[in-house]
Amino acid sequence: MLEMEMSPEGYPRLAALQGTYPQLGIYRRFAILNARNLLYLQAELVDLESSLNEYTKEDGESEDSRIRLHNKNWFYLGRKNDGVLGSQWHTMIRLRKKLKQYNQCLFQQRQLATFDQPEAGNLEFINEWLADSRQGNYALEGLDRNVWKDGKDLLVVPPDTLVGDSFTRILRKPLTTLYHKVWGRRRGRTDVEGGICVYREKIVIRSADMIGTAVASLLPVLAVVALYCVREMLTRLGMVALFTVLFSMALVVTTSAKRMEVFAATAAFASVQVVFVGSTTI
Repeated sequence: MLEMEMSPEGYPRLAALQGTYPQLGIYRRFAILNARNLLYLQAELVDLESSLNEYTKEDGESEDSRIRLHNKNWFYLGRKNDGVLGSQWHTMIRLRKKLKQYNQCLFQQRQLATFDQPEAGNLEFINEWLADSRQGNYALEGLDRNVWKDGKDLLVVPPDTLVGDSFTRILRKPLTTLYHKVWGRRRGRTDVEGGICVYREKIVIRSADMIGTAVASLLPVLAVVALYCVREMLTRLGMVALFTVLFSMALVVTTSAKRMEVFAATAAFASVQVVFVGSTTI
C-alpha cells in the first residue's frame, strides 16, 4: 500500500510487503546450520561429561578425606578456595551453561519443525515482485538475494490453514489462478499501488470441497456403469478391485477421514460392487 510505495528499495520495501501481507513472510529455515550447531553443542557436552566423570572418580579415590567428601557434601564441593580450574565443580559450572544452550537450541528446533512450508503461489509471487522494476526491482544485492529464487529450506511464519488438507493444497494454486483469470481480474486489484490481488482461502476451500464431493459421488456411478458393460466375470472382479482402490485413494486425498473410517467406507463400497456383480448377468 502507500507505506510500501514510500519505502526505499531493498530491505525496507520488502519488509513493508511482508509486514502488510503475512502470508508472504517467507524466510530461510537454516535446517542444516541448526543441525550442525546442535551436533557441536552435543560434542562439547559429551566431552565435558567425560571430564566430569573422571574428576568425580578421582575425588572419590583421593587420599585427602576432604576431597573425598566432594561426592557427598555440598559444602566441600562448592568451596572455591581449594579449586583448581580442572575440578569437578568447575566442570559442572561449564556443563550447566552449555546444557542451557543445548536445551534452548533443542526447543527452538522443535518449534522450527512446526512451521509450514510456503505455498507455491505465494513463493512465486514474491519472486515476481522482486523482479518487477516497479516493485522490488532486484534491489537486494547481497548473498541473500537468491533465497526465494532457490526456493529451498524455506518456512512461512503464519500457520497454513490448509496444511492438513492435501487435496485443497494441491488445488489451491490452479484454482486461484483460474479464479483470477475468469473473475478476479475483472474485479480489480486489492492493492492498486502495489498491483496485488488478494483472495480469501474460503474461495479455494469451497471450490475444492465441491470438486472432492463430485469425485466421491461419481466413482460409485462409474463403477456400476463399467461393471454393467463388461461381460467377462474375471474382468469384472478385476474392475471391482480397481474401483475399490480408486475409491479408497479418493477418500484419503479428498477428505480428512481417519484410517478406520476409510476402511469401513471402502469395505462397504466393495461389498456393494460384489453384490452387483453377483446379481447381474449379460
